[in-house]
Amino acid sequence: MKKGNGTSRRQFLKIGALGLGGLVISERSYKYFKRSNVKAKIVIVGGGAAGITMAAYLSEMIHDEDITIIEPNVKHHYQPGYTMIAGGVFDADDVVKDTKSLLPRNVKWIQDSVKELNPENNSLTTKKSGVVDYDYMVLVPGGQLNFDLIEGISRKELGKGNAHCIYDFNGAQKCYEAITKLPQKKDAQLVFADTYTKIKCGGAPKKIAFMTEDYLRNEKARQGKQVNFYTNSGSLFKPAVFGDRLEELFEQKEIKPHFQHRLVSVDTYAKKAVFEKLPAPTLTATPFDANYEKVNLDYDFLHFVPPMSAPDFIKKSDVVVKQGDLKHGGWVDVDKYTMIHNRYSNIVSLGDVSSLPTSKTGAAIRIQAPIAAKNLIAIMEGKTPTEKYNGYTACPIVTEYGKVLMCEFGYDKEVMPSFSMLDPGVDRSMWWMLKKHGLKPMYYHGMLTGLM
Repeated sequence: MKKGNGTSRRQFLKIGALGLGGLVISERSYKYFKRSNVKAKIVIVGGGAAGITMAAYLSEMIHDEDITIIEPNVKHHYQPGYTMIAGGVFDADDVVKDTKSLLPRNVKWIQDSVKELNPENNSLTTKKSGVVDYDYMVLVPGGQLNFDLIEGISRKELGKGNAHCIYDFNGAQKCYEAITKLPQKKDAQLVFADTYTKIKCGGAPKKIAFMTEDYLRNEKARQGKQVNFYTNSGSLFKPAVFGDRLEELFEQKEIKPHFQHRLVSVDTYAKKAVFEKLPAPTLTATPFDANYEKVNLDYDFLHFVPPMSAPDFIKKSDVVVKQGDLKHGGWVDVDKYTMIHNRYSNIVSLGDVSSLPTSKTGAAIRIQAPIAAKNLIAIMEGKTPTEKYNGYTACPIVTEYGKVLMCEFGYDKEVMPSFSMLDPGVDRSMWWMLKKHGLKPMYYHGMLTGLM
């Protein structure tokens, strides 16, 4: 764009990205929900993406709402932006807002943490405020990062020994600083690893690998750098249309995948990582009596993902899944279509702590929240919940600076592209525009306000 025409190229890209976001929203929009006259006390545990979005929908759908959010943090983070911080695209301040500024006007806020659930008594106990009773509970506190399950790793010391994790706000900033120093090294072993549990934003470990590789290429410093990716899985991604494309890109960019490997310990002083070679992919922890082959690696740069679970107060309660692989994470046992708890009909759960068999992303929450809200109100009105969630989620995997592979799918790994006329297995610059310029304003001004 030329100077003087009133619109800079940057503004033009932002406008275009927001327009693209509007088209995506129109593909996934929901009809206006009629307001209900039901009266009950609703407590929302968690003031993150799922909690605030649910509060926004419920406060609009109920005439005389009595809604309380329990959330300890005064700052709210746009967590999908952590990858962009680590890639040098966003500044740290770009992803932080005051929690209070994002809460619906009539919603009460208890700034506290939950330490115990008592679903049999319709109550919970907080650390500072004591017992809180409820008629209905929305359980959405967000996932827990268990750094302590990797020997030698401490969340407080992320970056030590050049071992990094972008799932942490400060960790993402330190990761970017480390990446910018890699071109100074003539030769280097770069190691990227995911984990074995269900995780939020499952594509993030691949995103940071791609962005680091592309950063080096753009700096003319790719030669002499060995890039390896270790995964617990037996493939790079499912559905296959996305996994096949990622395999092509790994080969083109000389990123070597290692399947069925799990990071078990890191010596940050010596810069050594130890992996277990698994007999098969699994969501469970390594048995104490297992004698799996160990792989010892020297590294110059390491990015890892900690095992994740529901918070401890949920894991210790009676609301968790009790059978199958998901029982190990303490995920909240809900119906995968209605998000109503399978044993406590006055509890709903969605987002990162739920047992929903789909990827844990903000895009999933955007679709889950209005369905969960309407189903909760149906229960409150004594009706049968009829709205059904199809498992839709989206994972925009950055494949290089300027391109994104938009992975959209639902239950049973059904491919669910927003634009059916486009080949979903192609990474495109239009999706980069959306991720860089469109998704964050959509998140703050659309999703968290219940407008999309």
